[in-house]
Amino acid sequence: MKRLLIFWDGVRHHTGENMQNFLAKQNEGLAPSEWKITCEVFAPYAPEENPVEAIWFQLKSLLRRFYRFGKKFKLINLLFQLFAKYNLFNFPNLKRFDAFSQFI
Repeated sequence: MKRLLIFWDGVRHHTGENMQNFLAKQNEGLAPSEWKITCEVFAPYAPEENPVEAIWFQLKSLLRRFYRFGKKFKLINLLFQLFAKYNLFNFPNLKRFDAFSQFI
């Protein structure tokens, strides 16, 4: 039997009622050690566990700096796309995560 382990941040839709219902249906009648799908939640803002948190922090900082120039989502979305396109993200801890080391 194949089993799936998912690590997520604590975003509401990752831990909300819909997800709980889905997991309960998938794992119905099974002992926790036999669940088909197990979801573990990272600690809130834990860049040492989740390298994506460092990216979100940088994006939020960028948006705060440029907020006065564009309070509309369309412009904020454009800034995000430019930030991503030109690889302006800094990945200070990425080497610690073997799965991501190939992208450095």
